[in-house]
Amino acid sequence: MGKFYSAAKDPIFFAHHANIDRLWEVWREAHKQQLDIKDPDWLDSFFYFYDENLRLVRVKVGDVVDTIKLGYSYEQVHRPWLNMRPKPSYPPKLARQMLKTKEKNKLEMLSRTHVSSSELDAHGRALDASLTVKVRNHWRKKEKEEEKIIVVHGIEVKGDAYVKFDVYVNLIDQFKISPKFREFAGTFAHIPGGGAGKRKIDLKLGVSELLEDLEADEDESIWVTLLPTTPSCSNVTIGGVRMEYIK
Repeated sequence: MGKFYSAAKDPIFFAHHANIDRLWEVWREAHKQQLDIKDPDWLDSFFYFYDENLRLVRVKVGDVVDTIKLGYSYEQVHRPWLNMRPKPSYPPKLARQMLKTKEKNKLEMLSRTHVSSSELDAHGRALDASLTVKVRNHWRKKEKEEEKIIVVHGIEVKGDAYVKFDVYVNLIDQFKISPKFREFAGTFAHIPGGGAGKRKIDLKLGVSELLEDLEADEDESIWVTLLPTTPSCSNVTIGGVRMEYIK
């Protein structure tokens, strides 16, 4: 699925992308249709495909963004999951107390796997084990339609490597956690392709609601844990972690 020339041979390709298209319509509806891209450079860009008669045809992006024009729409169904939020693995107040206690003890929190964002050197830090970084929260009154994001920057990976790691916020016990809990912020996944050379990538994850649910949205700092899930993470380096606001 990660390569254009072979993607259509993947049996999950059509089902996966059809579901993404359906969820995009749900996302647009939830945001009152305000997410349409109006950039003419993007809308006027085009791709070449062979049609069912083996004729080479040119298709503009702007011609395929409206499903109604394509002759179909999605069935309106009940979505009980839409406003559901997962529960934290620990009660937020207890979790904050435990994190503060660990930090005061300066035992685990000052080990090689627990550092502040300022302690990550210029060459980055290898992700050969879980890495927890203390990140300044930069709290301020959030503007309308503004999202607070975690940026894991300078992720250096090999082009031919499959890499995956999960990101958690204010994690207490990495051995009793999974994406079903609220501490889970997102996943970084790199699919092999494009040669064996190294490349640097940034991961950005929206966490405004997550921090609210963890009662950490007004804290001066938070702990961001990167949890490797593939052996190839040992060859990955992380440049750093920071907080930003985007609209």
